[in-house]
Amino acid sequence: MIPSAVDLDRFDALLNDLLSGNTLSAFETAAGLNFELIRLTDTGNGSNVLYCLRELVLRGQGFYCVDFDSSAAHHISAPHPLYDRDTNTGSVTVMRGTGARFLSVATAHRCANSAASACSGTTSACGASGPYKVSDVAHNVDTFFHHFGTNVHDQSATIRTLQVHGCGSSTCPSNLDANDIVARVSAGTTIDLPANEPVNQLTTALNNELAPYPLGTALSCSEPVADKQLCGTTNPLGRYINGQPDPCQNPATSFAGSRWLHIEQNRNLRVDDGAGDDITPDTLINAINDSLLP
Repeated sequence: MIPSAVDLDRFDALLNDLLSGNTLSAFETAAGLNFELIRLTDTGNGSNVLYCLRELVLRGQGFYCVDFDSSAAHHISAPHPLYDRDTNTGSVTVMRGTGARFLSVATAHRCANSAASACSGTTSACGASGPYKVSDVAHNVDTFFHHFGTNVHDQSATIRTLQVHGCGSSTCPSNLDANDIVARVSAGTTIDLPANEPVNQLTTALNNELAPYPLGTALSCSEPVADKQLCGTTNPLGRYINGQPDPCQNPATSFAGSRWLHIEQNRNLRVDDGAGDDITPDTLINAINDSLLP
């Protein structure tokens, strides 16, 4: 479903109620946009209480949660859970492990609609190289998913958005050896940034977690390395967070202290294969907790 401008405005108003804690009003208005607001008790995580917007009828509008008790101002975002395998469950695992306050998970496949997005950038994810599709919520500003991201970001100057992706074997090999690229981390740019920038701090923390095992490394798009791929430079939410008010076609130009972290994970980092698996989602969780203050 492609929302109209009117529906996007109504969704913004719904989010204003939800994010400000006015859950009664959000409950009453959600149905008009094909959502229900549910109070979810996460029995697998200490009976933590979340308030979530869930579609009444599945139309690819997304799934969104807020944890009002969280002390960690993180937003975990998963735009391609039906394409990037295991990023749906992985995003929830990361939310739990980091105590994140916000979660957004797309419910549309990025290739579900053949119409081209108006936003810049090209991809071969849906076949021949060409513009992103309108159903790709990481590359279309006219989606509830994008609006949730911008509204969350605007809540506070302390909120960081960590968008999780899965990358394939050609760019992120997962052969369980020292040549693996376990993660590619970016702030939405290929510009080299100081070591104390969040993107490089997270990459360092990931490599510290990986150090005991000869199972690969994490790379930052903002360190002086030659291998800079999948850096999220055309992602509109990243552009917005990096100060670009019109992010569909226009790139961001300022990345100091970026509160946008685009994380491409290899297959090994995305799943826990059981006993003896040294690289798991906990590896990313530990690195986030070690490097990014609540």
